[in-house]
Amino acid sequence: MNSYLGRAMYGVLLALSVPFLNTLQAATGPATIVDISGGCAGTAERTNLAAALTSAGYTVTTITTGVVPSNLTGQQQVWDIRCQNVLTAPEITTFNAYLASGGSLFLLGENLGFAAARDASLISYIAGVGGGSLTLTATANAQTAQPPFTGPTTLSAVNYRAVGGTQTAGTGAFVTTDTSGYGGAIVFGPGSLSSAPSGTLIIVWDVNFMDSGRSAGETALLNNLIAYLAAPVPIGAPVTAVPALSPSAMVVLSLLLGCAGFLLLRRRFA
Repeated sequence: MNSYLGRAMYGVLLALSVPFLNTLQAATGPATIVDISGGCAGTAERTNLAAALTSAGYTVTTITTGVVPSNLTGQQQVWDIRCQNVLTAPEITTFNAYLASGGSLFLLGENLGFAAARDASLISYIAGVGGGSLTLTATANAQTAQPPFTGPTTLSAVNYRAVGGTQTAGTGAFVTTDTSGYGGAIVFGPGSLSSAPSGTLIIVWDVNFMDSGRSAGETALLNNLIAYLAAPVPIGAPVTAVPALSPSAMVVLSLLLGCAGFLLLRRRFA
């Protein structure tokens, strides 16, 4: 009987491991970049981003019309690098659905002197998706990289050239911080957005970190952001929202409970 029970438990564990293995295998695939025709400060940003994503193994689609696709299903990463476009209601709906499905989304912000309206829309978006109420602020260009963004490309400090930022990280965490504790980049990992706990959101408040004049530190930051979005892990304060179990998870849970009950009965009447 012990042998039978062992085989049953092995089967359950195997069933549990399949979705995890599929997730690992899906670390790369299609990725989408959304930009406007002339780019934010030129087209070098999207060219360098596309090259970095391609180098990481992604098949990249670059949209230069400034239009966010209404359906982002299947995209492993989505990068909205339109640094001055205010998010519209249809775009917010699309991004919300993408994050709720477990998507990895990057939104580009800027400093307050360059794209105040865009930045305000991003702050509103963060609050709407459950990331907390944040306050925009000026930050120092010299910032320290925070784990896990110190790798896989070795990175300790980033010297931005015109970065903005926020005073606090809400339910997320800072990617980089200045000496005042303010952050020029922020991440909301899995479990940190109450309206989309399966999703991952990153915002950097400076387009220049991807342009043709980028430093080695800025290049490393881009590579590390891509790597994190490929396999995000929880960072920051957890939220209380608990996603409902899927039908397959319910089946697995039922099998586990059934095996445990059978074992208890077997011991009781042995």
